[in-house]
This record gives sequence, C-alpha cells and structure tokens, in this order.
Amino acid sequence: MIYDPRRMTRDRYDELPYADYCFPRTHPEHLFAVSALCGRPAPPFARCRVLELGCARGANLLPMALDLPGSEFVGVDLSEVQVAEARDRASALGLTNVTFRAESIAALSDDAPFDYVICHGVYSWVPPAVRDAILAVCRGRMRPDGVAYVSFNALPGWNALRTIRDFLREHAPPGPALERVRRARRALAVLDGSLQADPSPWSAWLRGELRELGGADDAYLFHEHLAAVNDAVYLRDFAAHAAAHGLAWLADADLRVAAPALRPGAGDPIALAQSVDFTHNRRFRASLLVHGETAAGPADPAALARLHLATRARVPDVGAAALTDDRPVTFPSDERPLVLRDPWMKCALHALAAEDRRPVSYAAMAAAAAARLGLDRRAALGAAAAHAPAVLDLLFDGAISLHAGAARYAEAAGLRPLASPIARAQAMGSDEVTTLRHTRIVLPGEARAVLRLSDGTRDRAALAAGLPRDARSEAERAGDCEQALDWLASNALLVG
Repeated sequence: MIYDPRRMTRDRYDELPYADYCFPRTHPEHLFAVSALCGRPAPPFARCRVLELGCARGANLLPMALDLPGSEFVGVDLSEVQVAEARDRASALGLTNVTFRAESIAALSDDAPFDYVICHGVYSWVPPAVRDAILAVCRGRMRPDGVAYVSFNALPGWNALRTIRDFLREHAPPGPALERVRRARRALAVLDGSLQADPSPWSAWLRGELRELGGADDAYLFHEHLAAVNDAVYLRDFAAHAAAHGLAWLADADLRVAAPALRPGAGDPIALAQSVDFTHNRRFRASLLVHGETAAGPADPAALARLHLATRARVPDVGAAALTDDRPVTFPSDERPLVLRDPWMKCALHALAAEDRRPVSYAAMAAAAAARLGLDRRAALGAAAAHAPAVLDLLFDGAISLHAGAARYAEAAGLRPLASPIARAQAMGSDEVTTLRHTRIVLPGEARAVLRLSDGTRDRAALAAGLPRDARSEAERAGDCEQALDWLASNALLVG
C-alpha cells in the first residue's frame, strides 16, 4: 500500500475527529519527576520547550501552555482542519507561548531543540516509515538531557483483540466513516447475540470486550478497530527500535506499570517488564525514552527528597494516638482503602491526605511526621531516609502520586473567584473539563454554572445572583454557590 499521509488524515481524522482529551502523564512536570526519580536530571519543566507530534485540536497542549507560561510549546499535526481549530483556541485564550503547525512528522520546520517530546496515540497507527520518523525526531530534535513520551498498543494483549478488529473490518468495508461505524456496531450486536448460548471462557471474555466496545464513542471504534494501520508491538521490540535510533528506554510513564522494572535490584529492566507484560496480558504502553548516552538506572528512594508527593487518600476518622502507636489505621480512598501500621508512615500519609491532593515536598511531609511523633532533628532525618523505600512502594502501588513542585492553582476561592479559562471555555459546551492538574473531570450541575460565571469580575453575591432562579431562597442559593466554589477549588479548577 502506498502511504499518502494527507489522504489518510483527511479520511480518518478530519471526517471523524477524536473527542478532546488531555493525558496527565505527558505533562512535562511528570516527565521531569520520573526522570529525577531514576536519578537522571532533566530540563527544568517550568521553562522548557515541548514538541507534541499528533497534537490534533490542542486539547493536550493548550492546558500545558496555560499552566507553564514560561515554557514554549509546539504542536504538529497533518490535519490542517484540526490545526486551524487549535490556533483559534489558542487565540481565544490569549496564549502566546504555543504554536500549531500543519506539518508532517518527517518534515518539521522547527530546527530548535526541544526539552520534551510527546507522541501519544500515533506510533501504532502509522506505517513503519513514520514510526522511524517519530524516533528520529526524538533523537535528532531532543536535547541530550531531554525526555520523550511515546505510547503504543502493546502485545501480547492485542493478540486476542486483533480477532475483534479483523472481524469488524470484515463487516465494515471502506466507505464513509460514520457508515462504517454503523456497520461495525451492527456486527458487534450480531456477534454478541451468537455468543449468548456459549458458556466457554473464550465467549465470556469476548462478550466482555464487546460490551466495552458497545459503550465506546464512534471515534474510538473507528480509529482503533477500523483504521488501515494498527500495529501492536512487544515492549522488547519497541525498545530495540528505539535503540536503533540511539535512544534508551527509561520507564513506563505510569509508575504502577513501571514498578517491576524500576524497583532497586530488578536486573534487566526491559526483560523483566516484558515478562510482566506477558503475565498481565498488557495491551497498551506509554514509554519514556532518553538519549542512549544518558540512560539511567532503577528508581532511587533517595531521589524522593527532591520531589513532591500527593495522595487521593482521605484523612481517617481516628484519634491522634492511633497515628503514633502500632495500631493499623485505614485511610479511606475512592480507589481502595490503604491500611498502615508503621507510626511514621501513618503520620506521613496523614500529612499528605490533609492537603486534599495538593503536592507536598518530601521534606515537608517528613517534617510533619517527625513533629507529630516528637522526634528531634537527628532522629527526624534518620526516619525520613529510612522510610524512603516504603514511600517508594506506596508510589509504585498508586497510593500516592509523584510531582516535581507545588500546586499551581488556588487552594480556595478568592473574593472575586477566577476559574481556569480553558475549563470555562469547555464548560460552555460540555460538562467535562480539564483541571489544572491536567486531568479531566465531570462537573456537577451547580459547579458547572458557577464555573462559567467565575471570570474574576463577580463577587460571591453576583455569582449567586447569576444562578438559575428556582424555588431556593437567596440564602440557599448563596450556600449552594459556596459549596460549588469549594468543590471547584478542591478539584483544581480555580486560579484565584
């Protein structure tokens, strides 16, 4: 097949674009922090140059540009339609530190070096020559201490999924995108019905996948299962491809996935990570690459002393004594409760939980634990160092998250609340917005109304007056407005 990139883009992405998403682990702060955790200095994330290959309409890059005004961002995409929309969005937001270009990955016009390169959702979906171009850009356009993020569909997980993809492509031949999606959905329903009487494990697995696909949006179904190219690869082969371009595999961007290969004493990290992929039937990876000459080792617990941490766990409803003795304490969480017995670890996590997901430096966390336990300076320093491996385990388990600095959003609403301008713009047409943590969240009804009004010109009385008139009294509307502002602050949607 002759690869015509512009025709492919027109047929695939201009006709049926993906919904707008941001990807938290592509943020320069996260790339900096993971590199630092591995004992490898990376460029300062607050003043860096970032290149995104396959930027679409800018949904991932624009929030970064807003968050890091001292940095410069360049987005590249073949789609002239989507690049034009990204430019319009940047102009509406008044952002001057981000540029969007309709260019081929193989023919970039910007010759200046970049500190970070992002390529999410492209590598597996383009022919081999373009995959070579992606890695050539990472090698040739990235500074020696830079970090690249490249995601791809992974084997062995996609071995079975190829059956579904082949089935759908068989029943949805080339044609208009939405017509192909309709044909594919009909084929999914027929296949699901034919499996209802089959009690085999294969049938049970397949029906579960069909249910997932049935709930997916049209763009995902089209681009993931009907596109001409979707080549999943083993991690070992991706790492070898990167090595052929002078790049080394650093880690997975998701530290829970990266954990086996990053634990001290893990041995050959790629071989171990590939073995774990087999046991977990991994179907997707987001790998971090660095120049081969700057390859790093496993995670260093001592590196935590230079980083920040946060947690989604909540403060437990226990007395102070339960934190300082040997009793187990359960920290509630929306994901899974965390039970700790060690007094220092309980006090440290309590310090993080009290900050409501705002990053805290390791030193500040350790100081809070030492103060609660009544440790002198010498004992405090020893406890902080001794417990670093246990904190690293919590990080690998997903109980805490890694950051490189303090929060860059408001802890509480100001006198004239000001919400993220990107979130305000998104809230005009959707209840799903991008937070200042570079995550997506669905807005409750009242919070959406208050967010849209919070442009820095209205005090609380004006905000409450702008809410819908209903059976509530003025005092009740004011109370609901205050609750909504608290929710917006807690979820990193306010800048003032």
